[in-house]
Amino acid sequence: TTDAASRVEFINPVAEQLSGWNPAEAKGRDLADILHLVDAASGEPVATPLPQALAENRIVSFGRDVDLIRRDGSRIGIDDSAAPILAADGKISGGVLIFRDVSSARAFTHQRSWDAAHDALTGLVNRREFENLLDIGVATARSAGKHHVVCYMDLDQFKVVNDTCGHAAGDDL
Repeated sequence: TTDAASRVEFINPVAEQLSGWNPAEAKGRDLADILHLVDAASGEPVATPLPQALAENRIVSFGRDVDLIRRDGSRIGIDDSAAPILAADGKISGGVLIFRDVSSARAFTHQRSWDAAHDALTGLVNRREFENLLDIGVATARSAGKHHVVCYMDLDQFKVVNDTCGHAAGDDL
């Protein structure tokens, strides 16, 4: 939780563990000093949603994948939301930022996506993904005036390699 000026007032044990900041060191510091967020894909800095929540007096969440840069420099995927805290008179007295570690869920989703687009044995893209990439390549070539090259290797008689040299040789090939 923070005061109305986004200075940290309290960090619970989970936030302490995820951020790497202990409550005594964080108390009184500006939230931006201790909560460093980046876009998970690009690594570009992302502002915490708390200032927007306080300015608009509403709950605000991220609309993209965000990583928290922990105090030790490591990154973890988080999902978060921010909300104003209202005093008895209805005025904003502070804010609360709630975040949770979504690293495992994000890794699982990424793995499932990779599995759906690749051959388990070779790690090469499967036919459906190849066709998707080919469509993207053709579209970018048309729109950007660029050129691409497709190399095709015909593997007729590949069964002969497996039958004469063994499946291990076929896998290596």
